[in-house]
Parts: sequence; C-alpha cells; structure tokens
Amino acid sequence: MANTKIFRYYVITLLFLFTSTQYVVTSLNGSTLCIKEEREALLKIKKDLKDPSNCLSSWIGEDCCNWKGIECDNQTGHILKFELNPYLICTRNASIFSPSPFRGEINPSLADLKHLSHLDLSHNNFQGISIPEYIGSLRRLNYLDLSNAYFSGVVPTHLGNLSNLHHLDISDIFSSVSTRDLSWLSALSSLQYLSMNHVNINNSPHKLFLAVNKMSSLLELHLSSCSLSFLPPSSPFLNITSLSVLDLSGNPFNSSIPSWLFNISTLTKLNLSSSSLSGLFPSSLGRWNLYKLQNLDLSSNYITRNITEMIEAMSCSNQSLELLDLSQNQLMGKLPRSLDQFKNLFILDLSKNSVNSHSGVSGPIPASIGNLSNLGSLNLEGNMMNGTIPASIGQLSNLYSLNLLENYWEGTMTNIHFHNLTNLISFSLSSKKNTLTLKVTNDWVPPFKYLTHVEIRGCQAGPTFPDWLRNQIHLNEIILQNAGISGEIPHWIYNMSSQIRNLDLSHNRISGYLPKEMNFTSSNHPTIDLSHNQLKGSIQIWSDVRTLYLRNNSLSGTLPTNIGKGSIPEELCDLPSLHLLDLAENKFSGSIPTCLGDVDGFKIPQTYFNYSAPPSKYPGYVPYTRHTELVINGRIIEYLKQMQVHSIIDLSKNNLSGEIPVKITQLIHLGALNLSWNHLTGKIPSEIGLLKDLENLDLSHNNLSGPIPPSMTSMTFLSHLNLSYNNLSGRIPLANQFGTFDASIYIGNPKLSGDTLRTNRSSMLPGNGEQERKHEESTDEDDDKTGSLGLYASIAVGYITGFWVVCGSLVLKRSWRHAYFKFVFDMRDKLLDSMAVYMARVKRIFGLERN
Repeated sequence: MANTKIFRYYVITLLFLFTSTQYVVTSLNGSTLCIKEEREALLKIKKDLKDPSNCLSSWIGEDCCNWKGIECDNQTGHILKFELNPYLICTRNASIFSPSPFRGEINPSLADLKHLSHLDLSHNNFQGISIPEYIGSLRRLNYLDLSNAYFSGVVPTHLGNLSNLHHLDISDIFSSVSTRDLSWLSALSSLQYLSMNHVNINNSPHKLFLAVNKMSSLLELHLSSCSLSFLPPSSPFLNITSLSVLDLSGNPFNSSIPSWLFNISTLTKLNLSSSSLSGLFPSSLGRWNLYKLQNLDLSSNYITRNITEMIEAMSCSNQSLELLDLSQNQLMGKLPRSLDQFKNLFILDLSKNSVNSHSGVSGPIPASIGNLSNLGSLNLEGNMMNGTIPASIGQLSNLYSLNLLENYWEGTMTNIHFHNLTNLISFSLSSKKNTLTLKVTNDWVPPFKYLTHVEIRGCQAGPTFPDWLRNQIHLNEIILQNAGISGEIPHWIYNMSSQIRNLDLSHNRISGYLPKEMNFTSSNHPTIDLSHNQLKGSIQIWSDVRTLYLRNNSLSGTLPTNIGKGSIPEELCDLPSLHLLDLAENKFSGSIPTCLGDVDGFKIPQTYFNYSAPPSKYPGYVPYTRHTELVINGRIIEYLKQMQVHSIIDLSKNNLSGEIPVKITQLIHLGALNLSWNHLTGKIPSEIGLLKDLENLDLSHNNLSGPIPPSMTSMTFLSHLNLSYNNLSGRIPLANQFGTFDASIYIGNPKLSGDTLRTNRSSMLPGNGEQERKHEESTDEDDDKTGSLGLYASIAVGYITGFWVVCGSLVLKRSWRHAYFKFVFDMRDKLLDSMAVYMARVKRIFGLERN
C-alpha cells in the first residue's frame, strides 16, 4: 500500500515537471503555433483583400501568431487580437510612410476566429459594403473598431450580442451609416467607450439616450454629426457616474444649452461646437460643477453672453482648463483681469464673435494675460477689441500661434512684445483703423527661429521691407498687405521662393521690375499677389505658380505666349498648375494668347477639401481669404472669396485686341472670366456653353459683334453676366436664367432685340451709346437700385438652378450627402461673416444705405 502511494507520488511529480518544462520551452520560444483552422481563415480573408501597400507580406509560413496584426494566446495558440488598420500594421515598415487602405470584402471566415477579444478593421475602404452581421457572433470581443472603413447601410442589431464589449467605434466620415433601432445598445452595459460619429441616428434619439443611461461604466461618448435634433431638457445620464468625455458637436439641435450639461462633475472634455445652440448661456454657469473640465469647445454656435461674466464665473470654479474655444458666437464685453486664473490654459480662441455692430469682444487685452505661462495659442481675430497691445504678451514663452487680425488696435508694437516668444510659429496682425505701427529696431534679431506664417495687414510695418524676416528660413507664407512698404522687393526673398506657398505684398508702394529669380515649387501650390503696387516693365512667368495677381500696376508689353503647354521651348516657363490669373488694370497690349486654353489648372476642379488630411483647428492654421473684385455695370464690387472655390481669369482694363480665342472654351472648370474694358473684336465663341462651371462672365466695353450664342443658356451656374457696350445683334435668348437677367447687362448694344428689352426700351434706343455710358456712370440713386436688384435677381436664379443640380446628386447619393453636410456645419458661420461683409459693401457702393 505504501509502495502504491510512493508510485503515485512519483507519477504526479513527473507529470508536473514535464508540463512545467513544456511551458518554459514554449515561453522561451516566444510563441505557440497558431491553430490550423484559424490560420486558414486568415488566408481566406487575405485572399479577398486588395493590399496595394503589401502590408500583409509577412502572412506566410505555418505560425500565423508571428504575422503582422495578429496576436495569439501563448498557451492555447488561439488568435486573440486581429488588427487590419493600415496605419498600425503598415507603418511599422519604415519603407511605407503613408500606406494605402485595404480594399475589397471581408471573408465570412472571420467568424471562425471564435476566441477574438480585439478586432480593428478601421481606416480601410470596404467600398460601401454593409457591416457584416456575423461580427455579432464573436461573443468574446471586448474591443471593436470599425471606424472610417467605408461601410454603409444599417448598423446590424447583432452587435447587441457582444455583451463583453468595453470599446465600440462605428463612426465613419466617408460613407452613409445609419440606425433603425438602437435597442441593441442596451445590451452593451459594460461599454466604457462608444463612438458613433457621423452615424445617422436621428430616427431614434430617445432610445439612444435611454440605452446610454444603462452603461454605468461609460467613460467616453462621441456622437458628433449624428443628425440629432433632440437634446433632452433634463439629464439622460442619471446612472452614469464616470463620464469623462462628451462630444455632441455638429448636430442641428436648434435649441438653447440645457443646464444639466454643466452639472456632470466628472467631465474632462465637452464639445458642443457647430450644434446650432443659441440664446443666452445658462444662468447657472456661476454654479457649474465642471471642476475637472480640461477642454470646452462651444465654437460655431449662436450663443450670446457677456464674456466678462463667463470668464469670471468659470475662473472661480475651474483651475484645470486647458482649451477654451468660444469662437464664432455672438459674445460681447471685455476680457477681465481674472483671465489669468486659468493657469493651465494652453489654447484660447475667442475669434469671430463680431457678426454685427452689437456683438464682439471689445476693449483692450488685459495685461494679466502675461501670467498665462502655459498658453500656446491665442486667437482674438474678428472682434471689436481696441487699445494698445500689452507688452506683457511677450512673456508667453510657450506661445506658438498669435492671431490678432481684424480688430481696432492702435499704438505701437516693439521688440518688447516679442521678447520671450521663442516658440512662435504663426504671427497674424491687422488693424481695421490702420492705426497700429510695428516698430522694431533695425538690428533686431527675433527670439523665434521657426516662424512659418507671418501676416501683417493694415498696419504700418514700413517704409522699408521688414528686414527681421530675413533670417526666418522656415517661412512659407509672407503676407504684408497694406503695410506701408515701399521700394523694391529685397533679394533675400528670392532665396525663400522655393518654399513659399503664399506671397502677398499687395496694396503697398513697391516699385521696380518683377524679379526673374523666383524659383517656386509646384508642390507648394504657390499663390502670388503683387497687385496694387507700382511695378513696371514686362510680366515674368514663374514656373509652378498656381495663383497670380498683378492687378493695378504699370506693367506693359504683350501677354507672354508661354502661359500654357504645346510646342514651347523648355527654357520658357509654363504654368500647368495656374488656376487664378489676375492681370487687370495694367497696360498689356496685343491679343489674348491662344495657348491660354492649354493651361491644365483651369481644367481641373479646384478643391482642397481632403477628409484624409483635414487642417488642424489649433496649430496656427489660417485659411487664406482675399477680396475678389468684379466689375458690374462699370462699378467695382469687392466680395470675400475662399481661394479654393474658383478658377478665375481677369484680364480687364488693359489694351488687348483681337478675337476671344476659341480654345478658352476648353477651360471647363473656369469659375469667372473677365475680359471687360479692352478692344476685343469678333464674335463670342459659339462653344462658350462648354464652360459649365462659369458663374461670372464680363465681356462688357469691347467691340464684340454677332449674336449671343444659344449655348450660353446651358451655363446653369451663371449668376452674373455683363455684355454691355459692344456691337452684339440678334435676339436675346430666354431659356433658363436668361429670362430673368436685368436689361442693363445688354445696354449699349442697339442691334439686340427681344422681350427682355421691352421693360427698358427707352434706354436701349439706337444711337444713344454715349448717352447710355454717361447714364451708367452717373450716381443717380434710382438707377443704382435697379442695377443692384438686377444683380440680386440674376444671382438668385443662378444659384437656385445650381442648387437643384447639386441637391439632386445629394438626394441620390447618401455618402455624398453626409460628407457634404458635415462640411456645411463646419463652414456655416464662417460664410456668414463673409456674406455680411459682402452685403454691406454692395449696399454702400449702390447707395442703398440710409443715413
């Protein structure tokens, strides 16, 4: 009996030692061979995928546990983690800097990986397929990321089977994903992270909040751009005690801000930007419980409140705030001294609160701002602020972006204002009153060495060119507009030309000749604006320039024939990327070069919007806007335009002669063409109707003859047309918006006829050309009103037609619709500012304003 016990003891000991040895060997080898069936499942998945970056090149051999994106259980060999995110598995290869997404379909064999706890299919292009229902069978999953993978259709309710999930991300900015029933969410009671950004859940918002309330462990909730129109009046998160991040941005709530949002004491980040929130800020702000809040973004809404009260209330109860964005609202009042209580503040954005004369942050910048030692970005653009800029701003050693554009500053900025700004990357400054002077010593060497953007407008930075910019070798944007600068362009700018993407020296007194030494680079898409100066001589064509403004100088000679492609000697520059050419108000003569119709830049849709690489909101990014001038009935009208909106050719007010080249009608994406006030002859090209994207066409004050081409009626985006003072003949077309254009756009063409002229026959009698010119140039108030009403009518009809062309596409294509409206939400309030400026200027020029 004793021997039997001893024998059993030895057997058990040997088995234990054998098992331990096997475990140690397995550990030393670093992995266990994966399960054959699971390896075969992976190979089936690989077969159905397109891998343009060859990221799955390691998927060979027997041991799939060593393949990229795969992790196994060291003891059982079962696959636990499967990552197909190209930015995670491809960039580990140093030779692949920016991998392409996987394409194709997901093989159903994915459901064979029963032991998966982590699945990441994000940032791919599955070409609009539905989210596979069988993912709901992977019941051991605790991490699921399907974001931005180009799925579409309805979110499967089968995801409700994944009761172990802690992390769920089904957001998708690229395609149309929606929900019909959100009851499945209630089963995911263990969720800590939920992101449904850009998923359309407008049909069940009540169920959404009911389901979320059951997630007692939820830490982060992201519901940006979900088409939500309902915001509960009372808190829907009664059972959630740990919520840290709440993002409800980009939803059309159209309501006031409910006070319960400021009573979630656990919040560290709150984003309500672009959510159509309006009215007064909650009166309970002074008693808010957001003691832990670090990021508060309320930008792009319609919130009204005195900024003094807001800052003082917040500073009393919160010392941890790092980001405060109240931009693009309707705030008013002055910045209080208590602003310096936010010791951890890194980003402060109060820009563009001045949407009318009754709103906008006003008063001076408090000197206490110098105490915000952690401040990295300060944006006060577009307000009613005035007074001198305090020298204490020079104490902000961590400041990398300083934007003080569009205010009413006065006084002088000196070296002291920049004393300790060693990290400055972007500097923007302007004064609407032109009463601010930037005065630094001649031998001043700035403390910053990495400046990439400088913008000084409406300030006195001259009379000589600011020499302190000479050593800023990283500059790629130099905007010194209306800065009181005279003299010639310094040679050291030539050395920077290869890195410049925006050079604007307009509205100064710069003289001399256009330099030949500029060496711009096509990858920078350079924009050059030297308009409204005193430059002379012939035009220089710099290679790779995308946008060129030379309006209102004393340039002369013939237009170069090398503005395009064709049989051109290599030593002559061409401009294949050019999409905006403004040579108006100079002394150019000769004919319009035929090869202008060969410039590729005017044939390509102009858009910089890129979902894969959106510009960051906070690192000092400054969208470039400028004034575009159009001549309407002899009057110059300015309006703000985003540079990416149009391709433009403006050769007006020169001495050009000859016919309009037929080749110019090949520029199918041209947005505006102005050839007015020249000596052009011949007929309007019959093919002009090919310019389908054209919105503005001005051929007035020339010697054009013949009929108005019928093809012009197919230009449905055309909102402004001026054919006055030519020798055109025949009947005026009536199709589409031509039936609504004001008769004044045909004035000075006595041989034209048609119903359009009957309402204005007295001004169209033959032989009254000179009288008509004098009549147009008069400042009679009634005539101005008629011209302006005609302008508004033509714009309205053109845009109504274009509206339905675009909206028809959006109705039929859901993915376009969701991407488009996200863009609209982001840009809405910015465009309101531009329209306000536009309407004010039109009214002033046309004499519609009353004293």
